Amino acid sequence: MTKEAKIIALKNRMNVHSVFSLILFLALFTWSNNLFSQKKLVKLVRADVSEFDKSYIDAQRVKGNVQFIYEGTLFYCDSAHIFTNKDFDAFGNIRIIKPGEFNLVGDVMHVDQKSKVATINNNVVLRDNQMTLTSNRLIYNIDSEIASYTGGGKIVSNANQNVLNSKEGSYHTKTEIFYFRNKVVLKNPDYTVNSDTLKYNDRTEVAYFFGPTTIEGDDTFIYCENGWYNTDKDICQFNKNAFVRSEKTELRGDSIYYNGEAGFGEVFKKVTIRDTTANFFISGEYGYHEEKTKKSFVTDKALLTQFFEGGDSLFMHADTLKSVPDSAGKDVLYAFYGVKIFKDDLQGKCDSLVYAVSDSTLRMFNEPVLWSDENQITGDSIRITMANNKVDRMFVRENAFIISETRQGKYNQIKGRKLTADFIDSKINSVYVEGNGQLVYFPVEEKKDSLSTKPPKLIGLNKGDCSNIFIQIKENEIKKLRLEREANSTFSPMKMADSANFLLDGYKWLIDLRPMSKADLFLKPNIELELEKGK
Repeated sequence: MTKEAKIIALKNRMNVHSVFSLILFLALFTWSNNLFSQKKLVKLVRADVSEFDKSYIDAQRVKGNVQFIYEGTLFYCDSAHIFTNKDFDAFGNIRIIKPGEFNLVGDVMHVDQKSKVATINNNVVLRDNQMTLTSNRLIYNIDSEIASYTGGGKIVSNANQNVLNSKEGSYHTKTEIFYFRNKVVLKNPDYTVNSDTLKYNDRTEVAYFFGPTTIEGDDTFIYCENGWYNTDKDICQFNKNAFVRSEKTELRGDSIYYNGEAGFGEVFKKVTIRDTTANFFISGEYGYHEEKTKKSFVTDKALLTQFFEGGDSLFMHADTLKSVPDSAGKDVLYAFYGVKIFKDDLQGKCDSLVYAVSDSTLRMFNEPVLWSDENQITGDSIRITMANNKVDRMFVRENAFIISETRQGKYNQIKGRKLTADFIDSKINSVYVEGNGQLVYFPVEEKKDSLSTKPPKLIGLNKGDCSNIFIQIKENEIKKLRLEREANSTFSPMKMADSANFLLDGYKWLIDLRPMSKADLFLKPNIELELEKGK
């Protein structure tokens, strides 16, 4: 996880108190609720003409510069009809003004006393100190206390120019909950939100997303199908097929949670973190990111997958995979407990591992084992450097041991204090052992028939010890051997070779631990289970 977790937090808050100021619907229509109350009356301030003509319409008609007032709220229109059943119609240049609170304009207004619904149609604009709402239709239900618009609405925040568009919007005055539905789009200078449904609770200050939702910034794209954002505490969670994509990283999970105040993020279930620049991703069941230190870790079935040119891939599994930036900001990956590696030309196992992305160096600790072709390498620690996505050089420190099984069922062995191996095309080309070098080698007779599939016969046993050993290998066979300093070597024909000399001290053939596929990384072979029981 990288800085994208911080973007998940949407630190540029939506200013929902401005964007969702539809609470003013209530203030707007309060006067209509009591319009014909016996205790509170709307007062006609002025009109050019006031008349009643039942043959034309069964209502009082007022025309020309009409002005009403109710509880300090001014209401202007070109004309109005006041019906005996207390319904009310207003026409032309409607303006409803409550000084210091809001200003609303529209073309037509109707108040239905029986259904307790007030409707304003055509060119509706509502302004207050925080926002401007435009729509072609505003409706307020007096009984349910729900204000809504249909046919499309647009809200512009005066403070930060946030713009919210939706086909439908509503506000429930009792619960203080806003709903925006159908093609909801919230635009901010830093990001754009697209959602099917957006809900905001003014009491808890939490916004909820329903249906496919995207949040897109300059270099970040967020998707979820369900989620919420606490605007007060700066906490958010994105659920159901959630992912965050940036220029360098893609983060996926069943749910993504971020606490802006505490500065950490969490990802739950089916977690994948993809680094597009390094061409690898980490997967698992739980992920955690700490914003201040930039440290991240993934655990529970944690798996690193790195892709190389030509279709080859490196898979590494461990109980926990942890990422920490180095001084240059490059990722350093730490793998803890039960580490297993599988690559077509390289397999390995150890208890802990460090992988530096900057120089493609892999360090294995605590009983490391590596397999390359027919060779098994062990030691106290192993360091591998890679070049052009292939193994280039390997260093084994303390108790270095290489074993390879011959086609005849015997084991060539090289042992020493430390070891350096060079590779060509990920195959061991040469080995140099330094300190306390020991060797068991079974030379074979040269092939007489190149087409024969039978293994060549063993000539004998070559056993030696010295300070240093140099070996050159080709096609998994020793082609050149040099014992350096205090060399002591003996050769015995196979018929005369003593089987007690076939194995060096410390010999362990661990082929049953070798992962042969990606799936093997998650399996425990019988020998591993037996070792655990022995502990």
